[in-house]
Amino acid sequence: MLDNRQTNRFQMMLSVQSFMDTNQSTWSAIPIVNTFKATLDDQVLGIKEQLQASGTDTRGMTANKNQLKDQIADKTAGLSGALASYAAVNHANDVISNGYLTKTEVAAMRDVNLPERISVFITMVKDSLTELADYGISEAQVTDLESSVDDFRELVGQPRMIRSQASTAKREANTMINDAITLLNDKLDKVLLQFKFTNSTFYDGYERARVIVD
Repeated sequence: MLDNRQTNRFQMMLSVQSFMDTNQSTWSAIPIVNTFKATLDDQVLGIKEQLQASGTDTRGMTANKNQLKDQIADKTAGLSGALASYAAVNHANDVISNGYLTKTEVAAMRDVNLPERISVFITMVKDSLTELADYGISEAQVTDLESSVDDFRELVGQPRMIRSQASTAKREANTMINDAITLLNDKLDKVLLQFKFTNSTFYDGYERARVIVD
């Protein structure tokens, strides 16, 4: 169990994660931001696993299911567009027929079917990840989508896909929260400072998400 201070800090992390997911198009072209966001996702996932192992109910500590589904649809569509371009240039017929998903198609999927279908799509992207680098796709973007699918599995009552490394999963939740706070303070906050001068609306939203409510 977490004390009130750590619970509030964790809730702030979830707010930051949700804000970044919602505004992915603003920062996704910056590799270092992708790296730090993927690290945050892994840390949040590890904290949830640790809390669940201790018997803590974390179902309230996540984004609304419909909001999360919209985020998955946006992320999938972005990757799918690049995958479709790659397939067209290289005449990859199998990818053309099976690897293209629009935002509308993802949004229309039944909740119980979405995790498996998107997982198949993710595998296809991973198979061509090296080539897709030329089309603006990074491993961090794929990891980000995987993390959202993991969260969605939890919300629809399906077994979670455990992706955290064993060493991370065994760490205590309090220590992991402290590590995530360090990531935000020392890395993500600093790299996003550039948006204070180029996109103040995004930066102001990020700062609001970073507020710890006592």
